[in-house]
Amino acid sequence: MGLDVYSGCLVRYYSRNWLTSVQQFGIANGINVNIVRANDGETAPVEDIITGVTQWRSAIIQGLEGHIDPQQLWNEDNDVTPYYTAKPDWCAYEALQLFFAAKYLGEKVPETIPKDFNIFDHPIYKRFMKTKQSRYSLFECEWWLPLSESLIFPARLPTGHERLFSTVGQLNAELKEINAIDWKADKQTILSWEHDEGYPDDAYIKDGRIEMVQRSDEYNTESLAKFAFSIFWQAVKHSRKHGTMIILDY
Repeated sequence: MGLDVYSGCLVRYYSRNWLTSVQQFGIANGINVNIVRANDGETAPVEDIITGVTQWRSAIIQGLEGHIDPQQLWNEDNDVTPYYTAKPDWCAYEALQLFFAAKYLGEKVPETIPKDFNIFDHPIYKRFMKTKQSRYSLFECEWWLPLSESLIFPARLPTGHERLFSTVGQLNAELKEINAIDWKADKQTILSWEHDEGYPDDAYIKDGRIEMVQRSDEYNTESLAKFAFSIFWQAVKHSRKHGTMIILDY
C-alpha cells in the first residue's frame, strides 16, 4: 500500500475529486491505474460532504478558540481551490524520519535502508522516541490543518474517527529545523530534490507498458530523505498559499 502526500481541500479529498501522482502518470502514459485505499467505501453526495466538512471546520476552530487566529485562510470547496499531490511512498517518508532522528541524536545516518524497511524496528528511531525533547508531527500525525500556529492535539475527523492532528505551522517549523541541522538548502535546491533524488530508475515506459530493468533491494537513505523533504516542503508552500489541509493518503 503506497503513501501519497495530499495538500488540498478536505471536501475535494472526500469527494475524490483529485488524482494521485500515479493516476496522473497513468493518464499521461496511457496506463490503467487502480487505486485501493485502506478505508475505501462509497462516496457521499458532494452537497453532504460540503455540509459535514463545513460544520466540522467550524467546530475545530471553535474548539481551538484562544489558541489560534480564527480569521486565517482555510478553503473548503470541491473544484475551485487547486491541490498538490506527490508520492514519497513509505520508504522515503521513513528515510526522512530516520535521517532527522540520527542527526538529532548526533549519530551517523545509515547509508542505506532496505526496500522493506520498517522504521519502528530501528534502534535509532527507538532511542529518538525515548529521548526527544519536543513533539514532532512528522512522527505522530497524518493530518495538518491550514493554521499558522504550532499545535498538536487530538480530535475527531468528520467521519468520527479519532486522530492526532497538527498544523501546517508546526510542520513548517519542523522542516526548517531538519534543513538547518545539516543541509541548509535554498528554495531551488529543495525543489530540485523531487526530481534529482529519491528512488533509482528500476523501470521505463514502452508502448504504454512498464518495463522493468532492475529491482532495487535497498535505497540511499539521505537521497530518499531529501526526496521526501522536497515533497513535504512543497505541500507546506501550497497549503500556506491556498489555505488547504495536508493529509497522508494511503
